[in-house]
Amino acid sequence: MKKKHPKNTLEKLKELLPQLEDRDRLKFLEICSFTKFKNREILVPEGNTSKKAFLILEGIVRGYLTTKSGEEKTILLRGKGIFVAYADTIFKDAPTKYTYESIGNTEVLLFNSDTYIKLAEKDDVLKNLFINILKEAVSVLNYRVETMITMSNEERYIDLVKRNPDFLNSAYKKDIANYLGITPVSLSRIIKRINQN
Repeated sequence: MKKKHPKNTLEKLKELLPQLEDRDRLKFLEICSFTKFKNREILVPEGNTSKKAFLILEGIVRGYLTTKSGEEKTILLRGKGIFVAYADTIFKDAPTKYTYESIGNTEVLLFNSDTYIKLAEKDDVLKNLFINILKEAVSVLNYRVETMITMSNEERYIDLVKRNPDFLNSAYKKDIANYLGITPVSLSRIIKRINQN
């Protein structure tokens, strides 16, 4: 049975996954569910074990941990064209420690990671896409660790703006500050200082 997706979904996939042919995009779409989320809706809750993964078509997704004291710590901010999943759920069958929520109106293609892996085992193009997704995730993680260790707060903010300018238009300053490991007040000071220069 064919899944129903908005008419422009294939066009969006052409833009986001140009390395694939239409036949591969259609195979991927067969296992996906198109879903829209309003601002601050939960895509995947903490403790989920369903192996949900998703490709962001529009908008931003925030992944955060909740500390024992109830404080939210933003671990990731991801935008259009990025695949998102929790590694321990995919590879170790462990429940996700993160809550994933939308920032602004967000559109995603949800899919089960096991279903994708089975599909990729029979298709070299989709297997290569999976490998590239993993490479990108490791690269982003390494870069994030490096920037937290080697850059000042201001340098991390400038770097984030260069790499992801859409975050400034869509994400909340509170979430950006939390992601950078600083307070919203510190972020406001950094922005003010940059704007004065």
